[in-house]
Amino acid sequence: MASLDPNESVDSRLINAERVMLGAAVLAVALYLVELRATSRGHTIGGLATVVLLLDLLFVIDLGVKSAWLRGRYLMSPWFLIDFFSTVPVLANFWEVAGFLYAFRILRGLRVLRTLRALRLVQSMLPIRWDYVDEDALPQRQAFERTLSIVVVGYALIFLLLAYAIHGGVDDPSQYAARAGQELNLALGSVLGMAIMLAVIRALVPEISARQMQALLNIALPEQVARHFLAHPEAYGDTTRMPASVIFCDLVGFTACVEKLGDDLDTLQKHLEAAMSEVVEVHRRYDLIVDKFLGDAVMSFRGGNLVPGDPSDHALRVVQAALDTQAALNALGDPFFTAVKVGGASSGGALIGTFGTSHRLAYTILGDRVNLAARLEAACGQCGTRNLFCEWTYDMVGKRVDITWRRFGNLRVHGKGEITPAYEAFRPAEVGEWLEEFNAGLEAFEARRFEEAQRLFEAADAKREGGDKPSQKYASWAALLAEQPPRPDWTPVFLPHK
Repeated sequence: MASLDPNESVDSRLINAERVMLGAAVLAVALYLVELRATSRGHTIGGLATVVLLLDLLFVIDLGVKSAWLRGRYLMSPWFLIDFFSTVPVLANFWEVAGFLYAFRILRGLRVLRTLRALRLVQSMLPIRWDYVDEDALPQRQAFERTLSIVVVGYALIFLLLAYAIHGGVDDPSQYAARAGQELNLALGSVLGMAIMLAVIRALVPEISARQMQALLNIALPEQVARHFLAHPEAYGDTTRMPASVIFCDLVGFTACVEKLGDDLDTLQKHLEAAMSEVVEVHRRYDLIVDKFLGDAVMSFRGGNLVPGDPSDHALRVVQAALDTQAALNALGDPFFTAVKVGGASSGGALIGTFGTSHRLAYTILGDRVNLAARLEAACGQCGTRNLFCEWTYDMVGKRVDITWRRFGNLRVHGKGEITPAYEAFRPAEVGEWLEEFNAGLEAFEARRFEEAQRLFEAADAKREGGDKPSQKYASWAALLAEQPPRPDWTPVFLPHK
């Protein structure tokens, strides 16, 4: 069967051949039971032995063709064992030619194992290959194959032992009829047990298919969306207006990495995927909806009717995800991607749902604050910060002991006329006296005490290990304004360019 090897595509001709062989298996088992019934009553059916022999030879040919054609994993799979035990009953025909081999007659009972070939057709009913859509499926498939191999071998041995116990080593054909009835009961019980097992497995196919489909959808859609659409397929066109918080995470150093690696795109892909995996894993841990990948950036949000929580919870999760994303990249130790810029904003009524055309839809979030989050991410590099969040996000997260904030000041980001108060988030262990100096400097700067502000900003820069870029920018700005004081109606607004 083509699905024996994940590197082979499903071939309808092989599946059709399996249906033919399953029909032959059912016929062989039926004739075996008929023969036992007739033997137990002291009757013989003319020509039956010839038909049975032809069927046995058919399974031998089937095994030879598959072994030569499929090779590889087939020879190490439980399907090969099932096919092999399907050929063993051919030895039972030898007693007709050589009486001393009459003991081989008990091998014909292994014909009941041929019904396990139905498992292959059940497998072919699955709409997609689990191997392709879930990396965790490989160990599960290997465990299944090991278990099935053990069951097949164990069943064959137990059946042979029971058949031998029934016949008690009888080597006289005249005594066989008396014990054929017991073998008939054994065979009927075995066939019934296999039929029940196959019926149960067949009933589980829809559930397995649903799991496969969700695994496939998880590749193209956020996990929360995939689960919802599987449970409510009619809701694919629904949109909702609800509070949400959104972040854009852009890896720092992508351009330099591309320039350094040049045409070594495989290495670029390796490092980029490793860094992206860390980012996405953090976002998944905080149950953010991973919306899309934008080159070396990731857009995620929290909100809508597919996730629980209120607006404050949404805002807190995106801020925590932003901070942990930076920590995860630090722990990764990648030589190219060690930092990330994050822009975040919150909205009281973003539009969330599926958007697009009748041919292509995407689940995403729309709204003015989405654009603001993107602009804040772009402004991080020019402001010298690792992240920037809007004022509403800051207000909703509140004064938590596990998050410390720095008010950067006012921004007018590219493409927006409004002034945006921006805030940078830290873990408490990252800040020290330098932050107090910066806050005092910002207060003096906005009060037009520029010389004092310059001194405080320079002190903040000196006290922070590795320097503080926002303090450097503000110190330079304060020095200029000290020499050329602004107009009385001046408002301190930082203008990051595109």
